[in-house]
Amino acid sequence: MKIDAGAILNNLSKTNPRPATAKKDEAAAVPSESFARRPHADFETNKAKLLAATRLPEAIKTDYSEPVSNQDVDQSGWQEKLIANLGPQFARMQYTHDCSKLQGMVPTQSQLQAEFDKLGSREDIPFEYIIDGCYARAHLMSEEMTRDGINNCKIFCMVEDPYGKGKLTAENKYMQAKWWYHVAPVVFAVDETSKQVEPFVMDPSMAKTPLKPEEWIHAMWDENTKIKVDLVKDLQYGPLEADGPNATFQESIPPAHETCEEYSKELAQIKEDYNASHPGDRKAA
Repeated sequence: MKIDAGAILNNLSKTNPRPATAKKDEAAAVPSESFARRPHADFETNKAKLLAATRLPEAIKTDYSEPVSNQDVDQSGWQEKLIANLGPQFARMQYTHDCSKLQGMVPTQSQLQAEFDKLGSREDIPFEYIIDGCYARAHLMSEEMTRDGINNCKIFCMVEDPYGKGKLTAENKYMQAKWWYHVAPVVFAVDETSKQVEPFVMDPSMAKTPLKPEEWIHAMWDENTKIKVDLVKDLQYGPLEADGPNATFQESIPPAHETCEEYSKELAQIKEDYNASHPGDRKAA
């Protein structure tokens, strides 16, 4: 029988969990650990949680989208363009919030790069720990950009079938990542070439500069696995289909700091071990 992965994800936090049988290479799920506090993007961690979940067959999938007003920017237009560029046979927009009424300034690309560099230099956000934690990194970056008066929302890219062979992937010299989803903030800024207001993804874990959404997706996508994209307001912490909508932005600040603190410690140990076994790299740096 085929597993209805989308329906399981939709009801993950709304059902009574049962322990999963762990395979040798797979840790058993911890039913009490809510996706709301730690919405793991790492596939293996998520897989255990999915297998620990139960659902009612008659449960109806919720539509979390809302009408797009296209008030300050043509959000609908660039979403259609994004899917056309990615290929509608492989990609689709799933849930969309109205992010077209910009809450904050529209920076130039040079101003956007300056903000990107500022975010990337934060020592409390472990950008090189790519295995997991994108949700926490994105939330703390959104908090800072809002504080700096810059408009921002979030973009989620997810594989259609989290149980399938295809995954979103990334790597650096310290680790390799396999995700069922990835998230980062989006800022609408003035493109210096087109002179138009366009979306840019702020993700120092993936690049040294802001990326167009299709560039960001192509950097982690095999261009064959079917994917779906959500564009949501900044208060959304994890995927809507996994734990539903968040009520406030502030409710996710404590777990974001907690996650970044934990992963910063893990990253420090990983770097220490790596440097000990790669003395040449350390000298070059």
